[in-house]
This record gives sequence, structure tokens and C-alpha cells, in this order.
Amino acid sequence: MARSTIDRRDNGRYRARYVGPDKRWKSKTFDRKIDAERWLRHQLSSIDRGEWIDPALRRTRFGELAERWLPTIAALRPKTRANYESLLRSHVLPTFGEVELAGINRVVAREWLAGLQAAGLSASRTRQARQVLSSILELAVDGGYLVANPARGLKVQGGQEREMLHLDASQVKSLFDATEELRPGSGLLVQILVQILAYGGLRWGEAVAIRRGRCDLLRSKLMVRESLSEVRGHLYFGPTKTHEDRVIVLPKFLREAMAVHLAQYVAPETDTLVFTSPKGEPLRISNWRRRVWRPACEASGMPDGLRIHDLRHTSASLLVSAGANVKVVQRHLGHSTATQTLDRYAHLFTEDLEAVADHLDQVWAAGNEAYKRATTEPRVVDFGS
Repeated sequence: MARSTIDRRDNGRYRARYVGPDKRWKSKTFDRKIDAERWLRHQLSSIDRGEWIDPALRRTRFGELAERWLPTIAALRPKTRANYESLLRSHVLPTFGEVELAGINRVVAREWLAGLQAAGLSASRTRQARQVLSSILELAVDGGYLVANPARGLKVQGGQEREMLHLDASQVKSLFDATEELRPGSGLLVQILVQILAYGGLRWGEAVAIRRGRCDLLRSKLMVRESLSEVRGHLYFGPTKTHEDRVIVLPKFLREAMAVHLAQYVAPETDTLVFTSPKGEPLRISNWRRRVWRPACEASGMPDGLRIHDLRHTSASLLVSAGANVKVVQRHLGHSTATQTLDRYAHLFTEDLEAVADHLDQVWAAGNEAYKRATTEPRVVDFGS
């Protein structure tokens, strides 16, 4: 048991004292002795449970810890890091920056989340802001500032995900033709990029970071090892979203088109980017969306709101319609687990469920027929000779 005392001061107030795990005396004064006893019991009990936190650390301002948190996210992808920093400045620090860590609890965090949504912030952005708050408070737990993270597990209500759009093969062809008409003189670059996104299932950043040396067309394969992101006007090359390499196997028609493109428009050095601007610079999604994507979508009559990323959904749909199982789709798209693939694209596998239902119907029919025969056919009793 830690050493502790309660003594009455000359001014009539009561001072409770104890020796903390750091071997230093901690004290607090109260007007009433019963309050001093209650506080002292709580402190000693927290020591016994291993939950004691130095009161000085609990008085640390959230903003001070946020400054220490920022360097810990340096390894994140530049776009993700910039998004977190923006959310911290615009939505987290204005509320919590000057608040002591001891003053942040689940009720306060819930009220903050509700306030963000009431102010018109989307459910998606609210979830991201909650992630920033929770990540900083998790650092507080790791550093011994808090016993538990009060934002851990908080749910954000509402916010349906944007409807997932995907094209069929004929629509992809229409989009391909539109880009060919709108971008004369661009060679095969625009057309192949559309097909790489639609049939290869690459994310935009992965597609525009493909280099010649990672194109093994003799075996119809592309190695996806890198991604290009655009953050505040600057371009950054880095690892893929999952930080893992993967191999894409190209269909024959796309392999042949890629071979022509490489031979005619891409320099022979292995480090050369396959898809670049007319000036040989890396492609920027902001420019490509404005100059190519939107005009092509309008010219080809694509669904309203179709995004470049919807070509990745298109790839999943085309794979499933070709008979690919969930593990194949997972590997092709570069998802970390098959569960992630199913969570995202379970609706595409309804034909599998229909096939199972048809099979069960056949099993039922066969069993019913066997039952009828067993109960209606005459029984023959052999009494022997």
C-alpha cells in the first residue's frame, strides 16, 4: 500500500497526500475531510489496479499531444497524411486544442461528432475526423497520459455509401471509342489507359505509375509495385494502397495493344513511365478528369456521376460475369482479404446464389421423387420356395 496521509492545514482545509508509483508525493486540498478521504481512496485504488495516471500528464492540453502525433503519421501515404492534417486543423483542434486530456470523455466526443454532422459534414468525413481524434487519444494511452481511449469504438450514424456504378463490356467499348475521337493524335495512350483501368482493375495511381520494366508482355503480365498520388498540386510516388505488390494478367487483346503502345510511344529505359502527358510528364488525375474523362463520358452517354474509380468496380463486375470466384477477384484487385472483396462486391455474386438455389431445387426434386417411389410402389415379400 502506498504511503498516504490526510492533515488539516492552518487555514482549516484538509490536505490529502500519497506517494505515487513514480516515488513522488502527490497532494490535493479540500474544504471537507470526507472529500479528501474519497479522493485519496480513489488514487490508491487506481494504483492497486495499475490504472494510475500522473495528474500532471492528465492536465496536458490535447493540442500539445497533437503536435507530437503529427510526426508519427509521416509514413502514411501523402494523400492520407494531408487529409488527416486538414481534418485536424479544421475540425479537431478548434474543439479540443485547448482542452486538457482529462476533460475528454465519451460524452464529450459523442457531442462533438453530433455537432459535426449537424453542421453539415458528411458521414464519411465525420468518420475520418473521428479517426484522427481517436488516433491522437490512442497515442495518449500509449504514452501514459490516459488509461483508456474515450473515442475508441464510437459510431457515426447515417451516411449511405455512394451508389457503386459499373459498366458492361459494350459501354467500355463506347467509352473507348469516345476517347479515341476526342483525343486525335494521342496514340494509344488514352484508349489503353481506359482499358487498363476497366479490365486490369488498377487504381488510378497504380495505373499511371506503371513503368516499362514492369511490363512482362511475353507472359501477359504487369507488376503493380508503385502508386502515384497528387497532393496540393505536388506528385508523390510511393507504395500501393496495401503496401503489397501484385501481378495483373492481361487478356490477349489488351496485351497486344500494350505491345504496340510500348513499341511506338514509350522510351526503352526500364524506368520509363508507360502513361505520360504529351510533354512526357506524369499524368495528373485533375487534368485527365477535366480534359479527357468528363468529355468522353458525355460524348458516349455514360451514366451521370460516373467516376474514374468506377472503372475499378467495372473490372470486378466483368471478372464475376466471366465466372471468376471471390479469391480471383481479390487477387486481381489487390484487396488484403477475400472478406474485403465480399464486403465490397457481394452483390455481384448473386448468380452464384441463384445457381446454388437451382441446385438445391434439383436435390429437393430428386429426394421427393425417391420418397414417392418408396411409399407408392408395391412391396414384394419373398416367402421362399
